Amino acid sequence: MADIIVVEPFETKSHLLMSQVGNVRFGDTTCTYTNEDELIDLIGDAAAVVTTSRGKYTLKVISAAKKLRIIAKCGALPNNVDLNAATKCGIPVTWTPGSNAVSVAEHALTIILSLLKKLPQTMQDLKQGEWHTEDKKAEELSNKTVGIVGFGQAGYHLSKLLVPYDVRILCFDPYIPKDKILSSGAKPVDLSTLLSSCDVVSLHCHMCEETFHLINKDALRKMKNTAFLVNTGRGPLVDESALWTALKEKWIAGAGLDVFEIEPAQKDNPLFQLDNILITPHMAGWTQEALIREAKGASEEVIRVLNGKAPLNVANPEYIKYK
Repeated sequence: MADIIVVEPFETKSHLLMSQVGNVRFGDTTCTYTNEDELIDLIGDAAAVVTTSRGKYTLKVISAAKKLRIIAKCGALPNNVDLNAATKCGIPVTWTPGSNAVSVAEHALTIILSLLKKLPQTMQDLKQGEWHTEDKKAEELSNKTVGIVGFGQAGYHLSKLLVPYDVRILCFDPYIPKDKILSSGAKPVDLSTLLSSCDVVSLHCHMCEETFHLINKDALRKMKNTAFLVNTGRGPLVDESALWTALKEKWIAGAGLDVFEIEPAQKDNPLFQLDNILITPHMAGWTQEALIREAKGASEEVIRVLNGKAPLNVANPEYIKYK
């Protein structure tokens, strides 16, 4: 039977669905596989690889895997896979769209409410023996204006979760039809209008060349000094150096980050020294339910391909020309 490598096993029961088409092997959970030779050794003659964001699938790695027929990514679009290299090798790279959308939307809402209620600061104060003070009054989410940048499935689900709070929702996503945004109850606007108008800005766009440092010094300057920035999308969407300045000099009221420019984030990250930031360790989509959906979705793609069928959710559909 064909070898199937699960680089970062996290939901073994769902991964073992692939046993019907191959021999499932698991990678070392303590290894990041950022070294090309380590990843090449792990893959060997495998016909399929199931991965998360762990491991860098470069041209060298993909070319060395002579029997590889599919790279199945759990979760969002695969930023850690060289899609051009995979395409030229005739290898489909799949992903599981929407599998963690609800989890990410819930996490974003949790961060939004926590920032408005000043939970990070007041929890720390209470541990130090302080009580609530005049300068730590919380705010209501109701009647605020919330901006959603990126209206894919996570952004859409956040808009639905916000409905009971009676907020005004603005949305920036040039790739989503305006009528779809309007039908959800949100108003489509340009990014500059969104930044300058919103009390909360929540990022949910994909990471690509176009969105790298989408939130930079100029963008932060456009925001209200009472506004909050939330990022549960991808770390490089935000210029962390500019954000540190914005938070330190109070250009904005605060920020909530689940993702960082360099991950795993290091404890000496300057942002972590500020008291107007809430941080979580890239766990927005790390829920039991989402992980089951991701692992099951990736496993089903492997089963399809090893059974001679076409995959369903392909990040590089041009692969078929080189197959």
